[in-house]
Amino acid sequence: MNHPPGHDDLQLADYTGVLRRRWWLILALVVIGTVASVGYYKISNKVYIAAASVYVTASGGTANQVADGRTTGTVNLDTEAQVVQSATVAQAAAKLMHATETVPQLIKRVSVTVPANSQVLTISCQASSAVGAATCAQSFAQAFLSYSSSSTTASADSQISALQTKISALESASAKLTVEVGSLPDNSPQRATAQEQLSSDQGQLSSLNSQVAQLTAELTDPSGGSILTDAIPPAKASSPKPLLILPSGLLAGLLIGLMLSFIVDRRDRRIRSTRDLANINVPVLMSLPQKRSAVELAIASPRSQVGRDFSGLAHLLTSSLGAGSHVILVTGAQIGTGVSLVAANLAVALSRNQPDVTLVCADLEGSMIPAMLGLPSGPGLTDLLAAGSPSGDAGQQVAAAPRLRVITPGSAAGIDTEDLPQDAVERLMVHLRGMARWIIVEAPSVTSGPDAYTLAQTADTAVLVVEAPRTRTDQVLESVEYLDRMGASVLGAAVLRSPKAFVPRETAVRVETSPVPPGRQVASPVTNADDVPVPSESAANGHAVPFSRVFIEQTDEDQTLIFNRTAGEEAPSSSPRG
Repeated sequence: MNHPPGHDDLQLADYTGVLRRRWWLILALVVIGTVASVGYYKISNKVYIAAASVYVTASGGTANQVADGRTTGTVNLDTEAQVVQSATVAQAAAKLMHATETVPQLIKRVSVTVPANSQVLTISCQASSAVGAATCAQSFAQAFLSYSSSSTTASADSQISALQTKISALESASAKLTVEVGSLPDNSPQRATAQEQLSSDQGQLSSLNSQVAQLTAELTDPSGGSILTDAIPPAKASSPKPLLILPSGLLAGLLIGLMLSFIVDRRDRRIRSTRDLANINVPVLMSLPQKRSAVELAIASPRSQVGRDFSGLAHLLTSSLGAGSHVILVTGAQIGTGVSLVAANLAVALSRNQPDVTLVCADLEGSMIPAMLGLPSGPGLTDLLAAGSPSGDAGQQVAAAPRLRVITPGSAAGIDTEDLPQDAVERLMVHLRGMARWIIVEAPSVTSGPDAYTLAQTADTAVLVVEAPRTRTDQVLESVEYLDRMGASVLGAAVLRSPKAFVPRETAVRVETSPVPPGRQVASPVTNADDVPVPSESAANGHAVPFSRVFIEQTDEDQTLIFNRTAGEEAPSSSPRG
């Protein structure tokens, strides 16, 4: 039987399920992200920014030099902003602040902004301390004004020197012309020409003297501006910003947590719901409530929700299998007590509606059914198989289900028990088919060993018990494949959480037998150390169950164990039931 993967489209329940199952992972990453952001904020270098405002004027302190824009007029503020970040100004500022950094490093810390329609430069500087940032901004403002002052002074001095040279030449020429005019006749053309040249030179001298006077006046205030606002140390760092860093760390942790949760959950092959089985095309016959509190390892009350679920499973089996005698194998995809819970409750539910139901506890190492039903573990299956072909009536009766007969694992069951012999198991199943219509076989898990394969070959169908979330999808598919190969087609799966641990009450018992003459005789009942019949206690409803006796039928050839009936019943006959 092939089981191709089914539809794997995620639904809203799948998303909420991931959040419910992986909330601890998401929370852990959110906490880690938040702690990391706090740590980054604590250990990261703080950056402080201080700013100084400089009012820029042209030489001589002329105002209103910027009209309808910051670059129109006598002063080009964009050019002045570049001057602030020049190497010359940076060198001067480094001397003022006694900086040890290189000029390029110092320039990177400085930024200059020009507000629109103004003659103001805002010089900002960042540093690792508030005082350092204020000192840097103030030093650059002072260095800029000093540079502007020295540049203005040098330019004016150069222009004045050139003008003075021209003035000296013109004055010398004017003096010669004055002498020449005085020596020439009044009406001579030469005197008129000289007089005209003298007037032109005097006009140029007047203009040059005016320029010198203007340049000299500019030298009285060569700074080219003033500091409007001194740089002061900022009260707090501008970066990193806690209102940005802390939420960013939290959101980053949340995002990574969500992504990692979905990745981990998608890679997790454990069965968590019936949808996981539907995705691998394994039919679900029954699903007990997947709550935090697991189902008790006991016989459920017929009117409880769990009891109704098992009754529904029993009706499903009877309608699916129809008439005839049927061997139903109940096994698990993984070792667990869920097989005992399902097998016992299914057998009890079947016995309420169907006659001739036998429950075989074939999990020799891990069966919990004797403890659930309050039955001694032996004699049982191992004794039947060791005695050869059984005869007569077999099985123990329990008060919780009077029409149910239970074959316990047997007195030799345990971890040292040998594997079940195939021929003996087949003979036993043939005999039980003649005695009962419904035979529920509690088998060990498919992957536990060869006993499951031996029992599967004698079964008509199998019910696979899946304990969520311990069982994985690959274990389910592997179990279905093995059972199909053994000839026991899987009718479907029963999904439940791992049952609660059950601690049975231990009672020391012993079997006393007396010499048995040829022919059938009855042995002493099972007693405790005080030779008092041992009552067993039902795990289902807490009522006392009548104690049981173990009968031994002895013939001339061998002895065959015939399992116990309740006290007061006659010993079973040696003839098998039809």
